[in-house]
Amino acid sequence: MWIKEQCAGDIRLINFASNCAMAVFPDYKYGWLAEEFEAHLPKELDFRLEANNSEKCARIFKDNKNVAVPKIYRNLTSERVLTMSFESGIPAASVKEMHA
Repeated sequence: MWIKEQCAGDIRLINFASNCAMAVFPDYKYGWLAEEFEAHLPKELDFRLEANNSEKCARIFKDNKNVAVPKIYRNLTSERVLTMSFESGIPAASVKEMHA
């Protein structure tokens, strides 16, 4: 999986760019972003963690008829593939449609 190998280089590049920005722009206040990427980007590459989060979300919203959380198919899910049921509905970004 080339993305995982690329991740380390991307994090080094983000750290370098952030350090350069802090050196050139005294008011730059986003140095913490590089640390966040370093801590969280590798986790985004493991879809098993996303499956766990989705199942947790389903438990949290189990009694809310307005929220549909897709079912995870564990037997078809791996680090690189997340297989979920299709759920029709209104995307969370469509706020006007939700209140219609």
